[in-house]
Amino acid sequence: MTSLRKITISCMMVCVCCLAHSEAPTLPKNIAEQLPKEYSLMAMQSGDLNSDKLIDYVVIVHKEDEKNIYQRTEQAPRRPLLVFTQKSDATFVLSARNDYVVYTVDEGGQCDPFLDSGEGIAIKRGFFTVENGVACGAHWTDYITFKYSETLKTWIFHKRIYEDWVMNNSRKPNADALVLRTRKVTSGKQDSPLLLRDYKRD
Repeated sequence: MTSLRKITISCMMVCVCCLAHSEAPTLPKNIAEQLPKEYSLMAMQSGDLNSDKLIDYVVIVHKEDEKNIYQRTEQAPRRPLLVFTQKSDATFVLSARNDYVVYTVDEGGQCDPFLDSGEGIAIKRGFFTVENGVACGAHWTDYITFKYSETLKTWIFHKRIYEDWVMNNSRKPNADALVLRTRKVTSGKQDSPLLLRDYKRD
C-alpha cells in the first residue's frame, strides 16, 4: 500500500469517526435530568463501572456554542465527565465528576481532540478509558484510564498512554506513512491513589 493511499484511508477513518460521534445517543431520563444546566450531551458509554452487575454510564457534556465562546473569549469551556451509577431501584446517582480529563475544543489544533479520537469512551470490568486524539495536521492519541477501587468506593487514576506520530521520510514503496515519535506511559501510584475527581492533565 502506498503512503498516499494510507494517508487517504486515515482521513476517511477520521470522517467515519466524526459521523459516529454525530449520532444522537439516548440517555436514561433520570440521568438526563441531572445533567448540568447549560450543557448538552456530547458522548456516553454504558457498562458495569463498579462490579455490582448493574449498568452504569460515563457521560461527557459540553456547551453547544463552545466554539463561539472560544472565538469570543479565547477561553474554551471545559467538557465535564460525569459518572452515573445505577441503584437497585433502577435510578441513577452522580457518583463522580471531572472537568479536566476530556480535551477542550481548542487543544487539538485543526481537529477536535475528543470528537475525532474514535470511540471516545471505552468501558471494561470496572475500568473506563477516555480517548483523546487527532489525525489531521498533527497525529496523536492520549488515552486516560481509571479503575474502580473497592476500598475507596470510587474511581482512581490507573494509566495514561500518550503517543504521537510524524510523517515517514522513507522512500521505500511499502513504508508506513507515519512513524511513532513519542510513547509515554504514566501509571497511577497504588500507595497514593489519585481520585478521578482530583485528576488533572499535565
